[in-house]
Amino acid sequence: MSKFKFLYLIFGISLLIFIFNKVDINLFLNELNKLRFSFLAILLIYFVGFILDSYSWQLCIENLVKTKLKLHQIFKIRIIGEAFNYVLFQVGGEPIKAFLLKNNFGIKYKSSIGSLILAKTIILFALIIFCFIGLLSIFYTNKFGTNFENASLIGFTLFTALISLFFIVQRYKLTSKIHNIFKNKLSKKFNAFFKNLQEMEHKIAEFYKKTKKDFFKILFLNLCNWFFGALELYAIFFLLNQKITFLEAIAIETLVQLVRAMLFFIPSNLGTQEGVFVLAVNALKDSTPLGLAVAIIRRLREVIWISIGLTLGYNQKIDFKKIKSQL
Repeated sequence: MSKFKFLYLIFGISLLIFIFNKVDINLFLNELNKLRFSFLAILLIYFVGFILDSYSWQLCIENLVKTKLKLHQIFKIRIIGEAFNYVLFQVGGEPIKAFLLKNNFGIKYKSSIGSLILAKTIILFALIIFCFIGLLSIFYTNKFGTNFENASLIGFTLFTALISLFFIVQRYKLTSKIHNIFKNKLSKKFNAFFKNLQEMEHKIAEFYKKTKKDFFKILFLNLCNWFFGALELYAIFFLLNQKITFLEAIAIETLVQLVRAMLFFIPSNLGTQEGVFVLAVNALKDSTPLGLAVAIIRRLREVIWISIGLTLGYNQKIDFKKIKSQL
């Protein structure tokens, strides 16, 4: 683990401890105790959303790699990769997904990475649309206060600008064009790296240009998945005997996702995710214990799916040294 990631982890843990110290633990436990076996409904909602997410990646693979895989195969690889995304700081889940595609189905590493870049870009595009709706919900409900409204507007603007820039680089192959200008001044190692990058960039640019129908299909699937996140929140509040509207659930989910996106460098968003839940729910329902309960329920859901992913990945013989050598 790098020094910076270690410091970010310490920061997240410290923030989490601070939050627990500020919340009435007895009231928090009372809220948590309301859920019990109905927690299975939360797992089911996430399961459906994860299927949509897996199907969208399946379409990306079919378009870029020209290889057809079954949905359950994609689902398995995705859940393993996402599990490692949470528990590993040295090697992320995306390279592990690419490794598993190559190891199990013979798909070239760079082609796998290309499908992951494409999938991630469209996921983020769908998040922009979702957050725009969420931003309108924040202002429309008029329950979160001026500070939340201003912070969400600034966060949304910055996030949209960054993702738009990322898309423009892919769509117009700017990396390739910049490399062509400086390639005579670069070493053979860098030129070989950029050559592989150019091949991926070309395939992704061709996808945007020629397969608009599949692009919008993948975008729609991912947008539905983000709404399932809001549905999960709505269900959590309902099962805790707390009434909120679906628009309010979208607003909270928007705030959470914007913080997660802007503070991505915090490992697993530990502490920061809990913090935004506590602040947002307190603004809406005037209850910090409820906010912490909602945050911990979502974190417990993550832990269960991480456990499933790690269990499935146990027999995959993941070669971390080989993966790192490909980065």
